[in-house]
Amino acid sequence: MNTPDPLPGAYQGIGRVTANRPVSSGLIRMDLVLARPLDFSPGQFAMLNLAGPSGMVFSRPFSILAADGQDVSFLYRVVGRGTAAFADLGPGAPVSFLGPLGRPFPARTPGQRAVLLAGGVGLPPLHDWLARHGRPGDLACFGAREGHDVPWNLLDERWTVCVEDPDGLDGHPAVTGLVTAPVAGPELPRGRDRILLLSCGPRLLLRAAADLAAAQDWECWLSLEEHMGCGYGVCKGCVVQVRVPGIPGSGPGSRNATCCQEGPVFRAEDLIWT
Repeated sequence: MNTPDPLPGAYQGIGRVTANRPVSSGLIRMDLVLARPLDFSPGQFAMLNLAGPSGMVFSRPFSILAADGQDVSFLYRVVGRGTAAFADLGPGAPVSFLGPLGRPFPARTPGQRAVLLAGGVGLPPLHDWLARHGRPGDLACFGAREGHDVPWNLLDERWTVCVEDPDGLDGHPAVTGLVTAPVAGPELPRGRDRILLLSCGPRLLLRAAADLAAAQDWECWLSLEEHMGCGYGVCKGCVVQVRVPGIPGSGPGSRNATCCQEGPVFRAEDLIWT
């Protein structure tokens, strides 16, 4: 039986590993070559699986770091048996690929300055957004626990690195403190027409980014990291709660939204944190 196309425009096929190597103490970059060029937008992802009889029951979502023609790159962390299996793949290994999937980050509107807050494996979508849309005056911050956790070779001079512990910096410049520290001062103007805040990373970072944006009335979009089983809204394993307009006099309501299909990028003010 033919597999139905889960999303028009998505490529479903086999990629081959060209490189799979650590870029910090906890992050691994995997490069694949596909059978056709990949066209994607910052914030979209792909569902990957081991090809052949060793394939897992559920594929794993990987945020796209970059793509150039048929070459596509990902950044991931080993957190269980699935990602550990990917870490063991060598050059030439086949990988089942489905993507790009999901809704991406928006572009800025005229007059907006971009503020990017990334943490850990939340770097890929913001790294690509900055490469495509970055302008002088934008503020891009990457946060890590210590210097050993920072993928230095992926971060150019536009990035401000923030570490909680300065151990392992080895001469690299960094700010000691949380990734939100550079944007928490009074230097940035208020108003959603002035600042576009984009963030991807651990849940605590996303909550902090949402609170910061609400306090300053900034436009804010967050990319959520949720467990996904299918990647296109069928299994309902990645639902999050979002606000919906209420009936006059009754206040706002809520509904479940699939992170893989309606996200992973959501407007911060639409999310209900549970």
